Amino acid sequence: MNNRTLLKYHSYFGIVAGVFLFVMGITGSVLIFTEDIDHLLFNKYEAEINTTDLQLDKATATVQDKFPNWDTRIIKFEKGKTILFNLRRPEARKYVFVQPSTGNIIKTINANTHFTKWLLKFHYSLHTGIIGRFLVFFAGIAFFLSLLTGIILYRKMIVKTLLFQVKIKSTNKRTFYSALHRYVGVWALLLNLVIVFTGIFLAYKVVNSGLRESIEPSPPILKTSLEASLIKIEKEYPTFNATYIRLPSSKKGNIVFNGTFEEDAFYLSKYYNKFSVDYITGAIVSIDKINEASFITKFNSSILPLHFGQYGGWVSKVLYCIVGLSGPFLSISGYFIWLKRKKLLC
Repeated sequence: MNNRTLLKYHSYFGIVAGVFLFVMGITGSVLIFTEDIDHLLFNKYEAEINTTDLQLDKATATVQDKFPNWDTRIIKFEKGKTILFNLRRPEARKYVFVQPSTGNIIKTINANTHFTKWLLKFHYSLHTGIIGRFLVFFAGIAFFLSLLTGIILYRKMIVKTLLFQVKIKSTNKRTFYSALHRYVGVWALLLNLVIVFTGIFLAYKVVNSGLRESIEPSPPILKTSLEASLIKIEKEYPTFNATYIRLPSSKKGNIVFNGTFEEDAFYLSKYYNKFSVDYITGAIVSIDKINEASFITKFNSSILPLHFGQYGGWVSKVLYCIVGLSGPFLSISGYFIWLKRKKLLC
């Protein structure tokens, strides 16, 4: 395949991905800071008392009593701080903030209209249901193919561009923007490959999820103590830090404690470490450690952290944000160059 044909495919893939890339790049760059944004927005619901209490059982009993038919997760449970519940039904989501010492509900909000949740749904579905999920999936594939054709097309210039040996000429707009397009594309190439590759896998999972029939939750009332279960797990596995609790959504289910082990690699997801506990007896039914899992499971575990830069603190977040914004720039500059090449723009 000669360079002219390759350039044509590179342009077409870029145009197909372009509009979606603009949207996903901007929303993705914001979503990298989800935890920080949520911390600011949720701060007004923080318990205004000086306490080290964590009445997790009281809080759970209160929430289960008031919201009996919801799939319930506890996503924040630190001593002395507001306990945060995430409640789910097929077409609804709620955040419930609970006082840590009394177990009383402070506030309930609609999670679907919460800024970061709304933005996340827009990022993966454009708020257009299953059609949007498919569009995002195919746009990801188009962007990936655009990157691959770009690598082949400019393979001889990659090293020179990284070493700033390619001059940016301003003789005309097309030459100027072509050079800028190449510089941004090359410098953001590696991380963009990581983001789009993992993004395609996530989009595939999102499409599959959208095609499955939703099941209404019918959760049982817990008979065992979450607090006692946490103490037992921490005592027997001192290197484990529980950060997420899933209550059973049916009588056949178990309580699941997710979290991290100190020895876990930085790129592995906390959701793949699982302590399954019987909701009646409190007995540990099974333990899944991501460090002992198969290569495929570890690969699946790494997709979400690598896609959103959930490692490395602020350094990785800022880097991902900058590279995420390179997508919209490449989309606009690439389209401009294509128009100039076709002489559709003066």
